[in-house]
Amino acid sequence: IARHTGGKLRSHEIDITYPAAWGREGMEARLAALCAKAAEAIEAGDNILILTDRRMDREHVAIPALLALSAIHQHLVRTGLRTAAGLVVETGSAWEVHHFAVLAGYGAEAVHPWLALQSVGDMAPALGTTADEAMQHFIHAVGKGLSKTMSKMGISTYMSYCGAQIFEAIGLDESLVRSHFAGTTSQ
Repeated sequence: IARHTGGKLRSHEIDITYPAAWGREGMEARLAALCAKAAEAIEAGDNILILTDRRMDREHVAIPALLALSAIHQHLVRTGLRTAAGLVVETGSAWEVHHFAVLAGYGAEAVHPWLALQSVGDMAPALGTTADEAMQHFIHAVGKGLSKTMSKMGISTYMSYCGAQIFEAIGLDESLVRSHFAGTTSQ
């Protein structure tokens, strides 16, 4: 990206997977490391952070994309760095409108649903269309669904919705909500 924009846009990829052998404690440690890496990348001049779970395999599990995104978003807000970079989520865990809406609501300026797009492309021949056409239909449907969701909230632009945290957490531990979803209502 940097070479095409004269250095104005610089991206940095952040892997949100960790070794499965680390267990739950490993996830908390990895979240803390991800927050530190995000801040370091911004301080080094990167202004697009791409959170990705593509490196998930038999030995590595992905931190849920929403949890990683919200933790990093909250950390950058606390450190005063959030407005210095955009957050992009590249995940296999987004395939329906609600997933995209929640990711946007917790700070994702863009979402790349790599697994959903790959799946739609693989199903295209059975649907009588090309992979590109099937993916375009999926993207269009998600866009329409997001517009409808935002309009129900009285919000007219994606950027007004982005980071608004207009959701309620149900069934999450209070300490998890307080530390990684600060400001979210929870009963």
